[in-house]
Amino acid sequence: MPRDELTFRVGTSADAPRCAALLIEGFETYRAFAPPNWTPPTIEEETANLVSRLDRPEVWAMLAEQGPELAGYVAIMPAAASYRAVPDPGLAHFWQLFVRPPWWGSGLATRLHTESIAAARGRGYTAIRLFTPAGHERARRFYEREGWSRFTAPFFDDRIGFDVVEYRAALTHRPSDRVGDRLGGA
Repeated sequence: MPRDELTFRVGTSADAPRCAALLIEGFETYRAFAPPNWTPPTIEEETANLVSRLDRPEVWAMLAEQGPELAGYVAIMPAAASYRAVPDPGLAHFWQLFVRPPWWGSGLATRLHTESIAAARGRGYTAIRLFTPAGHERARRFYEREGWSRFTAPFFDDRIGFDVVEYRAALTHRPSDRVGDRLGGA
């Protein structure tokens, strides 16, 4: 899919149902490496989770849309406000990145990732962390290619029901990384 047909905008709680649907679609791909009886969260649970967070000022999300269709989205928050909270005000949490399969390999995930890193820098974070399934080789290769380093050995995450790995990346600040300059005051 051509990237030039996509529009990008900051996400809000009004986008929660669409984001949750894409998240559940992404979770369905986890069946390839998840335990045999694994069940993803419900769309209702994920919608409620997104609604409760997306309008918080400390949470930032960006959506990529092609007309009415959501192609992908990304979200960050303070690590102190996330699952497995870390009381480090300089540490951001790369909360979610999901892209629909038609846009896999199009550069959309890289664009959303780049925007989220700029948003984290613009908010003054000095480092960022994420959790990704240990068995999700495609995601792990993507993050490693984007400069992330494995921070932990795989560990069982009882929220999701399988092993995950924590990755971290240092954030260097550049004067051009002011979020509001690029996203209309995000």
